[in-house]
Amino acid sequence: MTKPLIGCTTYYINAFEENKHRFIVAQDHFTSAIDDPLSIHRAGGIPVPIPLIDEDEYIDSLLDRLDGLMFIGGSDVSPSLYGQPYKKGLGHIDPARDKFELKLLDKAVKRNLPLFGICRGLQLLNVYFGGTLVQDIERGYPTEINHAGFFAPKSNIAHKVKLSEEHMLYPCFGKEELAVNSFHHQMIDKLGDGLEAAAISEDGIIEAIVHKQYPFLVAVQWHPEMMFETEQEQLKLFQLFVDFIKNSQECVQVSS
Repeated sequence: MTKPLIGCTTYYINAFEENKHRFIVAQDHFTSAIDDPLSIHRAGGIPVPIPLIDEDEYIDSLLDRLDGLMFIGGSDVSPSLYGQPYKKGLGHIDPARDKFELKLLDKAVKRNLPLFGICRGLQLLNVYFGGTLVQDIERGYPTEINHAGFFAPKSNIAHKVKLSEEHMLYPCFGKEELAVNSFHHQMIDKLGDGLEAAAISEDGIIEAIVHKQYPFLVAVQWHPEMMFETEQEQLKLFQLFVDFIKNSQECVQVSS
């Protein structure tokens, strides 16, 4: 069977956004950490990085070829997209990326394309379905856990999450509790329409979501792509995603 093509969103960096750290200051860039596409590759898929080209024909042609879509981490989702003003603690936002990824997501949802989200990806999916976010955990949610562990090694354990027995992550890992890393300062406040919590942190923060009706939609707040080389069970999330697509393709082949 042909390996499924999985589109992976990327960071968009304006040419003059961080020019003091740049070698080429006259060009905009799209980029991603190697961990994002590598996780899809290791799970049996072919990663396809998606540059920010905000043209309908381009997006439609791309989605015609893709078998699934992964939304990676990155900048904060603009509060204007969920009806809030900027609050203290809001981090860097990228309106061009927000606009493009929401358009990409909307077109993918209309095709029932399998979706997987990581960190910002979880937050973007929640906002798309009508949910809201706490713009900064330190200012908006009482907890002693430091979820924004930005100076920790990428695969280090930050805290544990409890997996809901009612959703697919529980059989995916075969246990109720999972140790995870953590690199986020925002969190889900109100869940979007049709979304349900599939994992909760020790302090009550939603760490994973699924959709009740959508064929395949899973998103996590932690970064499994940073962990799977040292914590191999984290690769199960990507295998769950890729295997769903493979099984769907097999069903189509049998029915045809």
